Amino acid sequence: MFTNHMTAIDNHYLDLPEDFYRTISPEPLPHAELLHSNRQLQQQLDKNFSDELLLKITSGNSPELQSVAQKYTGHQFGYYNPDLGDGRGLLLGQVYDSTGQSWDLHLKGSGQTPFSRRGDGRAVLRSAIREYLVGEALHHLGVPTSRCLSICHSPETVYREQPETRASYIRVAKTHIRFGHFEWLAQRQDKAGMQKLADYVIRHNYSHLQTMQGEERYQQLLSEIIEGTAQLMAKWQAVGFCHGVMNTDNMSVAAETFDFGPFAFMDDFKIHYICNHTDTQGRYAYSQQPNIGLWNCQVLAGAFEAIAGESIQQKVLDRYIETYNAHYHELMAAKFGIRDPQKLNKGFIADTLILLDQSALDFHYFFRLLNYFDSEEHEKFTGYLPDSKAWHKWLGQYAELMLDEEDPHSIRSRHNPQLVLRNYIAQEIIEEAQQGRHQMLADWMQYLQTPYQVPESLTEKLHRYMQPPPNNQKGFALSCSS
Repeated sequence: MFTNHMTAIDNHYLDLPEDFYRTISPEPLPHAELLHSNRQLQQQLDKNFSDELLLKITSGNSPELQSVAQKYTGHQFGYYNPDLGDGRGLLLGQVYDSTGQSWDLHLKGSGQTPFSRRGDGRAVLRSAIREYLVGEALHHLGVPTSRCLSICHSPETVYREQPETRASYIRVAKTHIRFGHFEWLAQRQDKAGMQKLADYVIRHNYSHLQTMQGEERYQQLLSEIIEGTAQLMAKWQAVGFCHGVMNTDNMSVAAETFDFGPFAFMDDFKIHYICNHTDTQGRYAYSQQPNIGLWNCQVLAGAFEAIAGESIQQKVLDRYIETYNAHYHELMAAKFGIRDPQKLNKGFIADTLILLDQSALDFHYFFRLLNYFDSEEHEKFTGYLPDSKAWHKWLGQYAELMLDEEDPHSIRSRHNPQLVLRNYIAQEIIEEAQQGRHQMLADWMQYLQTPYQVPESLTEKLHRYMQPPPNNQKGFALSCSS
């Protein structure tokens, strides 16, 4: 155990069989500096890390921690890869908050491990800042996600598409157990290992299941993982978020958004938007995310057959579909300002999205402008729409939906953000940091905490970020490079 005044880090993953991981020390960052520490996250963890301690841990200079690289496998773009594992990150251990919830601390960009394959195991400043920001963005939008505690930078050169500088950061999540962990154990027909890992997940993340026994225990675990995943997919769709790399090894059994690659929040709405330019077939396009979530859950259910029984698979997958449909419908009704989701026809949602796509309207701006629909300034909304028969028909249908609706403004305001982490914003922050200027990163870590209601004191300063971006700043497609 590593102890320092207000905190203690202990790695309970070491309780699992030794072949589940490799014990390895991180490769320290030379001449590292601490760019930022997430004080709000520390408060939620009920911890008080000093900057000196965070610099030491985040730069990989804490050999006293028993860090491990986890072994797992997974399906990458639909193809099974048996050679996966933590290739550029190490699980440092866990801390507990005041409720007794365990939180993993995972050091990203920590150097090579036995699972690095041909990679160098390092991270670059660009990708580190992107993950640092998006965890906060999603969290404050109400989407379950991993987050980051601190970020370090080093002048050491790392080669990707071009030379970049090195970085590392501490990722915080309820667990780092992935769907791919169970795939690995199922592939080698290790039933005892499956049970040990499932019991570990129950003990630390689904403790209410500990009194259950036998197959029923694992059936319920699988069912709750799948239900949580379905809800997560619905939330992604409702906030216009594209993950970009929904491989099974990037899916958390805690149903948190996990392992960010070339993510994006939608600009102009495109049903089949692809944010990852290496995804040439569009497997992980925005429109496909709910289906891929289901596909990944099918893979997980297949792996669970050894401990949960074959008869459970169809039942839990039906639960995914029912849960996703119900939660998505509820979230979209709220975006339209409708209190009772039963009042909203599913066809109206689909028609709206089709029109947004055809008209190339900004997804977030459209829904935020809805608040002017039933106000004296309604032209701020109607003036944004194309003058077409299709939109005139839509306006009449929406007006009927709004009849007798109480306080739609309040509902819409709580579900349609004013401020979204668009890719061009993240790029501006990255470019500032690459020039040694870190204030913009610190500022945006604050701004992202109130996406649904930007404080009046900041509205003038953030005005341009609250508008649709210019054409040359829209729809960036990124690669998986880190």
